[in-house]
Amino acid sequence: MSRAGWRALGAEGLGSYKIVAVLDYPVKKGGEELRERITLRDSPYAELETSYSDRCKEITASYTLMHRDASSSMLGDNLALRLLTPLNIHHGEDKVKHLQSLYLRRITRAVSDQVINDYELAATNIRLHPLFFLLQWLKPKLALMPSLARLFWWLDPTAKEYEKYLVQVVSVMQEALREAARGDLLVEIEGLYSVNPSKVLQRRLARTNLRVKLPFNSQVVRVIREPRAALGALRLILSEVQIDETAWQIDLNPEAWAFIQTARGLQPLSSDAPLIEALKEHLSLTGVEFRIDKRGSILNSTYIIRVYDDSGLKDSLFVKKYFSWTDIKWLATKLWVMPMRNFYLSPATRMSNEIYFLNYLGERGFKVPHIVYVSWAARALVENALDGFNLTEAWTKNRERLGNVDLEKYTIDVGRTLAKVHRAGVVVGDCKSDNFIVSPPSIWLVDLEQAALKGSQSWDLAELILYMGHYLEPDKAERYASLVTIGYLSEGSIEVVEGILDGRFQLTMLPWTPIWTQAWMIRAVERELRR
Repeated sequence: MSRAGWRALGAEGLGSYKIVAVLDYPVKKGGEELRERITLRDSPYAELETSYSDRCKEITASYTLMHRDASSSMLGDNLALRLLTPLNIHHGEDKVKHLQSLYLRRITRAVSDQVINDYELAATNIRLHPLFFLLQWLKPKLALMPSLARLFWWLDPTAKEYEKYLVQVVSVMQEALREAARGDLLVEIEGLYSVNPSKVLQRRLARTNLRVKLPFNSQVVRVIREPRAALGALRLILSEVQIDETAWQIDLNPEAWAFIQTARGLQPLSSDAPLIEALKEHLSLTGVEFRIDKRGSILNSTYIIRVYDDSGLKDSLFVKKYFSWTDIKWLATKLWVMPMRNFYLSPATRMSNEIYFLNYLGERGFKVPHIVYVSWAARALVENALDGFNLTEAWTKNRERLGNVDLEKYTIDVGRTLAKVHRAGVVVGDCKSDNFIVSPPSIWLVDLEQAALKGSQSWDLAELILYMGHYLEPDKAERYASLVTIGYLSEGSIEVVEGILDGRFQLTMLPWTPIWTQAWMIRAVERELRR
């Protein structure tokens, strides 16, 4: 359209206000691709009109209204959504680019917040393609109003213009994500994006201070108070659901564009295949046999998967499934230990914690298992299986085979390892002797689902020491307590060790360790403190 044409448009509709931008974008109607146009004027009022020309819709709106919808969803994004289409800008490019930038900043913040809500601490280990942000934003909106798919028909991979339009829109999205990375909201990693770890940790620390939110957008109240905007918005919405519009069905799958980093490479989060089949695909395994060995009692949810090929054992994997809070073991533990330690019960939170702290401690040089595969749908985590035995087994089943010299060395090493973990700022939370694996010459730390960046370090040490008294005679329990304390004091704080003398820790451990055995162990700790 010529400038004379724009001036002519100013004589009607919203009045003689100056045209500041004109743009169009492809839509589908009756299987035919048409161009829909938006004209933005400098009217200070929140006005909006919808008309039809050449069988296609024309929208005339004030720039102010588009700005408010892009920045705060005044119209429920019904107008701003068009900024996510492959635009052809005829006039006012700077104005349109500003609106796009404003809207994409809001989308980036909202989607990042949703990722943190969905994956909690594990959000720091998730890598997001730019297309994830677009699809994650559009999916609920198109589910609520399917007719909007006429604007986004080109997202169908079978569409003729799929690649052309997708490249155009993703390039604009990429600019917004790079801006978010410069502003410390995201971190760019080889063309993908991750939520800045500091933002994730801030959200975790703020969870206790959550405010109740109203179940409606305050902008709805504002638009109701502006009759012109309300009437225009109603007309726009109704125009999207006309009977003669083709209802395009688009299968949006954002998770196909979200990945988690594992020791075996990036893994898409979208897989809902059975675990064994998913593992075969992720690890590129063919012609192999899987043998599954369930570990522990009926309440446990851990397995060893051994992978065999023609040459014999090829790989060993450890699988952990996270049960619901209704698991009797967790419920009993929560009720009893609650005064001393606030255990996480949600399967999603526990799994998220484990992923985060395996990476956190691994990056700091600690011996922890490597993540091989993650199944969010099944709440299952697959790690490399460790060749060794835990500290409890070392003092019970393997005591004679190890001999006193090695047994005492490994026990001291466990105490030393816990002190170093504390110095790294991590509280293990569920710090039983079962969670330290002896695999000579190293001590490995496992089962980090209750770990945190704040909490009582004395509780960790008290549980590590006193829990073992459940399995040992008092004299052996006393020696064990001395060795763990010696190891801890070699690297850790004396105040943490003094803290375990609090009688509340001993009371908490009564269901597991008799009070007379605890007395022997506490006496040993006191003796080491006096040395």
